[in-house]
Amino acid sequence: LLAALLVLATPAATLLLGIFLQRELVEAPAAAGEGWQLFLAALAQGLLQHHLYGSFLCPLLALATYPCWLLLWNVLCWN
Repeated sequence: LLAALLVLATPAATLLLGIFLQRELVEAPAAAGEGWQLFLAALAQGLLQHHLYGSFLCPLLALATYPCWLLLWNVLCWN
């Protein structure tokens, strides 16, 4: 149960669930394939914006802190 909660708390899963929730709230539910395409489009749009604005610091910091973030949740969930 804790492992499932840990996976659901990751940024990727949060973004994917947020996309499905947003589509549900605007009363235009997305199928699994459409939700996945919207998820990939959101990731690509974020990378494109960082490339256009010349700000590579944020993605690099995110890549560096993501493993630390997972370790923190690992320590908190599994004493």
